[in-house]
Amino acid sequence: MKDNILKKVVAALVPLLLAACADQTAYQGNESAAADKLPESKLVADVVAVTGGLVRGRARGEGLQEFLGIPYAAPPVGDLRWQPPAPLTAWEDEHDGAQFGLPCYQPGSLSAFYDRSYEEMSEDCLTLNVWTRAEKTSDALPVMVWIHGGALVMGSGIDYDGAPLTAKGVVLVTINYRLGPFGFYAHPELSTEGGGSSGNQGFRDQIAALTWVRENIEQFGGDPDNVTIFGESAGSWSMSVMQASPMARGLFSKVIGQSGARFIPAPDLKVGRWGIPSAEDRGETLARLFAGVDAPDLEALRELPASSILEGYTTDPAILLNFDWLTIVDGEVLPDEVNTIFAEGRQADVPVMIGSNADEATTFDPALSMVGPIDYVKLHKQFVGATLGGDQAGIFALYPDSLEQARDSYIRFNTDANFTQPMRLWADYMGNVSSPAYLYWWDWRPVIDGSDQYGAFHAAEIPYVFGDLAMFNIEANARETAFSETMMTIWSNFAKNGDPSSEGIIDWPAYAKDKPTTAVLGAEITLEEGVRSDQVQVITTGYDARRN
Repeated sequence: MKDNILKKVVAALVPLLLAACADQTAYQGNESAAADKLPESKLVADVVAVTGGLVRGRARGEGLQEFLGIPYAAPPVGDLRWQPPAPLTAWEDEHDGAQFGLPCYQPGSLSAFYDRSYEEMSEDCLTLNVWTRAEKTSDALPVMVWIHGGALVMGSGIDYDGAPLTAKGVVLVTINYRLGPFGFYAHPELSTEGGGSSGNQGFRDQIAALTWVRENIEQFGGDPDNVTIFGESAGSWSMSVMQASPMARGLFSKVIGQSGARFIPAPDLKVGRWGIPSAEDRGETLARLFAGVDAPDLEALRELPASSILEGYTTDPAILLNFDWLTIVDGEVLPDEVNTIFAEGRQADVPVMIGSNADEATTFDPALSMVGPIDYVKLHKQFVGATLGGDQAGIFALYPDSLEQARDSYIRFNTDANFTQPMRLWADYMGNVSSPAYLYWWDWRPVIDGSDQYGAFHAAEIPYVFGDLAMFNIEANARETAFSETMMTIWSNFAKNGDPSSEGIIDWPAYAKDKPTTAVLGAEITLEEGVRSDQVQVITTGYDARRN
């Protein structure tokens, strides 16, 4: 009965969960002899020597050059499926940097609002893209590395254009990383093969990509000592993981997290807890779904076509859409829960700019994807019960479950539990280290198809940060364009200086737990204190009770 309720709750949350959306020691860059073919030059040329060989980019005008689809690790296929990212084999001819690499293998989009479908995909997908306007390698421009969202099961670095943001004086990198059953899969045989650990392959890919940036970005006029990583939704989950992981230490100097952090109770590799099975137990369950037989061994699993693995993974919505299982305490990428690492001040001590949107969950309303009447009273109660532990009277006092208020309460609770609370907690945890945190609350309401009915919805900031108002079909006009320019200035200023303050826009003080100053980014850019503090406190108490 409990499983059936969970499946119903999870199925109702399809849009929410879809949108929420390298082992540094094992990955050692191969310096290709092909690099010797290029004469030494301080100019950023159209042919660049990188780990693995030569890459030919293309010019797009106004000083912009792009280098697309650059491999940063060996293809994770065959015996390398589910392995940590392996070193590249050097290529002989020039790599064509005019074409994106293929997106990583993933399910088709189940959300019309957040369409993530691709015509062609591949397991051979560990590539990245670089946009630069640097003239010389000595320009040492700040670097911004974008890690896409999509709940760790969907998305690609090909969805973002680097032209507008690089006009602000930065080098931009976007990456692909393994997703879903290919990128976050633990299994007892894999753990034995890996010296005691498995899972978190997608996070290892991110670390491998950051290692590549560290070793190669100077060739594109970027500063390897001034790298800001940023991401939204599952990309922001990844930001918290990168800041927590000792394996990623030293690969970035600043973090921007947009709507998401992994402070929820996390599964353990070998031990079930909090009603969550161990990652290895889950892996054995998935193995049966992948292969269609009991107890298939690792060799048999690696011989399966990717389509069979994906088909098995998508059979049960309770498996496909339970993304809490995708970030595990594996002993290497994460030696402890992200929450524990931050609470103890063991995260990377770097400046962070973090925040969430005022109306995140309006686009997760089941009414957008379900036909027929929806019992919001029941749905709201079930979701609260599946999310938090302890006495929930305080929750329902703030998010009433009456017939008249349940729909709004359901949306508001989703917004605060999944986004407002973790970003505020992240800011609080930065009090355990010396670097500053800057907290924002996005309250700009895009007009889509003549209406702003969705408010400041989940991912609404991305078009403005990337200067791409065509995303979500936002009505482009002078007002929207000007706001986008302002946001790109704030984001790039943080990447340059570790401080988002921008002359004539905002003088943004750092956050402090006893003075929780928040920048409200909306029709007016203002500073407020304690945005939704009561809601954050009661949700934090509920998460703590679930652990206990």
